[in-house]
Amino acid sequence: MNKKYSDWLKIVVVVAGLYLASKMTAIYLPVLLAVVLTFILNPAVDFLARIRPRPDWSSFPRGLAVLLTMLLFALVVVVLLSLIFTPFVLEFNRFITNLPSIAERIQRLSGVLQQHTNELALPRNIQSVLDMLLSSSASYAVGLGQRIMDILLGVATQVVALVVVPVLTFYFLKDWRILRESCIDAMPPAARDKSRIIVHEMAAAMSSYLHGQAKVSIIIGLLVFSGMYFLGVDYPLVLGLLATLTETIPIIGPIIGATPAILLAYLAAPGLAAKVVLFYLAIHQIENHIVVPKIMGNTIDLHPVTVIIALLVGGQLFGVVGMIVAVPAVALLKVLFKQLWHYN
Repeated sequence: MNKKYSDWLKIVVVVAGLYLASKMTAIYLPVLLAVVLTFILNPAVDFLARIRPRPDWSSFPRGLAVLLTMLLFALVVVVLLSLIFTPFVLEFNRFITNLPSIAERIQRLSGVLQQHTNELALPRNIQSVLDMLLSSSASYAVGLGQRIMDILLGVATQVVALVVVPVLTFYFLKDWRILRESCIDAMPPAARDKSRIIVHEMAAAMSSYLHGQAKVSIIIGLLVFSGMYFLGVDYPLVLGLLATLTETIPIIGPIIGATPAILLAYLAAPGLAAKVVLFYLAIHQIENHIVVPKIMGNTIDLHPVTVIIALLVGGQLFGVVGMIVAVPAVALLKVLFKQLWHYN
């Protein structure tokens, strides 16, 4: 085929592929979950695949190693769900039942605080900022329950699609080398070595980030649950789960996760709210100086300014999901930039 027509054909194929990808958003969630599980479980699969029960035996077949890893992971999930799922559902149902009264009390609290700030005769610009902050905090707290319900309903509507996640995860774990080589073979021969390096570095960056982020989120979630439980704040399991989820958003995630806890504590007693604020400040220091440096290290190696800009762009384009995926996406783009900018 003439090279000119061949290049045009490739462009048409790429454009058509991007167009189809933009129309098939329903498949993104199961595929994304399968990819995340693949990165998380792959080290265990590699470990099992290297085991030789006896020196004269061959190592485990990779398919068997994948199956054993997934069965063990499923067993751990079942045990955890049996221990925490029932009390969490009961607590979450109580939270949803009481949400209208909580929202009403928060709105009254916002009005009282605004009245107090008006009585202080602050400069107009400071007064405007305080009014905006109070209004935003109240609106956020009131809408939090609805947003949680929307997320749960959104996941529930994709239950059928989520059934394929274990199947996708199994094949990703078992045949990821074959899939990788298939993608590399689609490149021009001169670009295959560079493509292999790029894929390896991107996979290493994503694996390190996901493992580190999962550990940090779980640790912070457990600390928040324990702290809220011993301080006597309502709904400690819900607040612990919220902290685990918001921890995936760098920099501002802990602030988002702390706001509902502080408001709930203030509704109970202002003194309790002060204790919760001090607790979250302590958690923030532990996270920044102990947990993150020990676990995350320099897995992403992005400047804080880059992280903040990525969060703003991701949030503007795709909301909360965009903020969650912004940092790993920029990390992958950094690998591409480093490998391709001076590539001939």
